[in-house]
Amino acid sequence: MRRQLLLCFFYLIPILDFAQSQPAYIAGKVVDDGGMPLAFANLQIIDSFDGDVSNEAGRFVIATRTTGASKIRASLLGYEAREQTVQLAVGDTSWVDFVLHEALINLQDVVVTASAFATGDEGKGVTLRRMDVVTTPGAAADIFLAIKTFPGVAMVDEGSGLFVRGGDVSETVTLLDQATVVHPYKYESPTGGVFGTINPFLVSGTFFSSGGFSARYGNALSGVLAMESQNLPDGPAYTLNLGLAAASASLQWPLLQNKLGVRFSGNRSFTGAMFRLNGRRDEFVEAPSGNDGNLSLIYQYSPTGRLKFFNFAADDRIGVNVQEPSFVAVYRGEESNRLHNLQWSDLWRGWLLRSSLSLNRYDTKRHLGNLNLDQGDDTYKWRLDVERELSQRRRFAWGSEVECVHNDFRGTVPANRDVLDPNAAVFRLQENFSAQRWGIYAEMETRWGRRLTSGAGIRADHHNLARETTVDPRLSLRYDFSKQTNVRLAWGRYHQFPEAYLYNPASGNSRLAAQQAQHFIAGLEHQREQLMLRVETYYKPYQHLVLRDNERNYANRGEGEAHGLDLFVKYGAFLQTRCNGWLAYSYLHSERLLPRSTGTGYLYERAPSSFDITHNLTLVGKLRIIQFLSGGLTYRFATGRPITPIAGAMRDATFGFYIPIDGPVNSERLPAFQRLDASLSYYLPYGNGHAATFYFAVSNLLNRANVLDYDYALDYSARTPRRTNYQRFIYFGVTATFLP
Repeated sequence: MRRQLLLCFFYLIPILDFAQSQPAYIAGKVVDDGGMPLAFANLQIIDSFDGDVSNEAGRFVIATRTTGASKIRASLLGYEAREQTVQLAVGDTSWVDFVLHEALINLQDVVVTASAFATGDEGKGVTLRRMDVVTTPGAAADIFLAIKTFPGVAMVDEGSGLFVRGGDVSETVTLLDQATVVHPYKYESPTGGVFGTINPFLVSGTFFSSGGFSARYGNALSGVLAMESQNLPDGPAYTLNLGLAAASASLQWPLLQNKLGVRFSGNRSFTGAMFRLNGRRDEFVEAPSGNDGNLSLIYQYSPTGRLKFFNFAADDRIGVNVQEPSFVAVYRGEESNRLHNLQWSDLWRGWLLRSSLSLNRYDTKRHLGNLNLDQGDDTYKWRLDVERELSQRRRFAWGSEVECVHNDFRGTVPANRDVLDPNAAVFRLQENFSAQRWGIYAEMETRWGRRLTSGAGIRADHHNLARETTVDPRLSLRYDFSKQTNVRLAWGRYHQFPEAYLYNPASGNSRLAAQQAQHFIAGLEHQREQLMLRVETYYKPYQHLVLRDNERNYANRGEGEAHGLDLFVKYGAFLQTRCNGWLAYSYLHSERLLPRSTGTGYLYERAPSSFDITHNLTLVGKLRIIQFLSGGLTYRFATGRPITPIAGAMRDATFGFYIPIDGPVNSERLPAFQRLDASLSYYLPYGNGHAATFYFAVSNLLNRANVLDYDYALDYSARTPRRTNYQRFIYFGVTATFLP
């Protein structure tokens, strides 16, 4: 009897357990606002793991042991999520239907930023994919040269400097993983440099804005370029490249799958053979040469937490003959650039946290005539960014940063920057000082309905040398007529503190204040399948710009304005369509108060900005000729930049050199700039996932001798055009990728 009772007890336990755990059911249908069923919608009981996916008829059934009042959420990519509350009881079935409206705006995208272009391989906001950038003829696989094919960036010369809407290169800030890249160019010059420092294959994506950018990107008078380094490698791979002027190697290796990975690259440039082939070697005392390398470690310590340690080092040298009126000139330069950045990111209680600690160390030696300057600067930076979606309609972000710059200047600089004669007067520098800047910002993006989204932000920065705190509001608005078409408005105030070396007491002014610009922007964008059309107008007034001064070397007496129109039309994408390309056109008119040298001092006149390129046109076209053979052309046209003619000269009685006297400021223009670049590439797959790419490029295919400036006679009585260093120029090489 005891055994029979025990067996009955054991048989009864599952029955009792089933009775106590009998589920509640939620059933229903998901449709769009036209009544059509939506398949693959996600249905979820909030704060539980219970859910279902709608079938082709839009129907779903959720079984749950949750009881009482519960919220059910329905979501589908491209539609606005909806929630409903139901009362659940054991064994009962609750019927719920959802109507989802098409989402015209997604707060996950950069929805209200004006003048924005993005590159990368993921994301709805991408303008150009990474291979679009790499395969652009004339861009030399350089991020900065590729960005110069966007509207709003002027073609001032053949270098990589970003001259945005009438401003010079110092008015655009460059970021990498939140760190400031203080010296983003190789072979630096007053117009930027020959190439960008960061290799495009080290970068997963970029964000470039020529105006109206939000408070999180900091302060700059004209533009911002923000880059993100590569994440964990998917698998091991090796890449070798050998070209006419460089050899490089790289590898990526997952040390612990989905946990720890390493990326490494090294490059050695040797341009002598390239310049000999193209008939330009005699211009160099020492042909440009250099080394650079990158080592990155990525540690994914949790599903949401990641550490990135990015390290970059580059060394460059150059010796080039320069035309100077009064002496045989040779410019010699050496550069050393180091960037170290540790970035941490994680998700905590719905907040996305990102922080970085960086050091950018730069040393250079420059010698030309009476310019003999050794410069070193170390830039330390800490940054924190925090953001969260407060609701389906609001996203909030805030952040702060501290940046410390240590400058060291030793040597001589010309007292009159137009006179580099070895016997001319100089300022002698032996300066070592520091500058600190503290910044904080907050911004909110709000969706007011299916079509309207706004952004509002504010930023404050304090600079110890300027002894000034600036406060800058930013506003933006986007209205979506449809998923394909929207209009954007933006306004913001932007401050930029002068370069730290301008505060030195010998050749600068320790009382300089922040420079200011405002951005007023209105734009229209239309995008459908493979076609993108964007048109934008802007107005940018300036105040407190730093100019040369008769009494204090420099002073904040500059002001002016710039206005214009940008047009961008793009069709197709690399490997997605047989042909692809884009058109970028910019119209610019600017006017500033500028100094005019009289030989003994300065007068001030209103004139076009020194980088006022009235019309700037770029056409890029690429074609997949056969399966593995592709070709492309890039055509550039730019009206000549303004120049100040030399009206006369004064002879130095002691040493005999001449001091130039300026004519009306920027009253002449150089001849129009035109260049056609071409490229061919052949992709050859072989073995198990291996591939080789053979490439051949011709810069300035039509061999046009563009005039970049004028060289003057000893007494400045005559001048001759200084023509391009890149008349028809040939380059070729091969890149091979191996998968172990």
